[in-house]
Amino acid sequence: MKKLFVTILSVLILTSCGNSNKDNKKSQTVQEVTNASVENSLVKNLDYNTFIKKVWDIETYPDSFAYKGKLPCIIDFYADWCGPCKRVAPIMESIAQEYEGKLIVYKVNVDKEQKLPLIFKVSGIPTVYFMPTEGQPLSQVGALSKEEYISIINKHLIN
Repeated sequence: MKKLFVTILSVLILTSCGNSNKDNKKSQTVQEVTNASVENSLVKNLDYNTFIKKVWDIETYPDSFAYKGKLPCIIDFYADWCGPCKRVAPIMESIAQEYEGKLIVYKVNVDKEQKLPLIFKVSGIPTVYFMPTEGQPLSQVGALSKEEYISIINKHLIN
């Protein structure tokens, strides 16, 4: 039964994030623009060691969330091949610019960073975690509009 569930979940994730051949040219253009803007990006890549230093020292406090940052943050779990993730990327960049100095936006490539998706039990992408300076983090699975992300930020992260 467990194998069947894992198989169905895998198919759903791949189906929801797959690209058709028709979308490949569009995806390549999005990727080229994304690659060109990475150097100037306010969205920071997050790996396990940086996570321990700047977000949550899970090795010291494994049973209770203890945010280390002075500013709230967003963590976007994504994959380069995921269509909805590609739609979320420019939204996160825009949010990072608009909220510069008020919050930090991180991104985690689930294909390259294995530990963080396991810690957060990421089962579908994109998954975005909203980490307040006090209180518990909350998550949103799936691509939302910029307005929806801003609503969550204003309600839960920026007082």
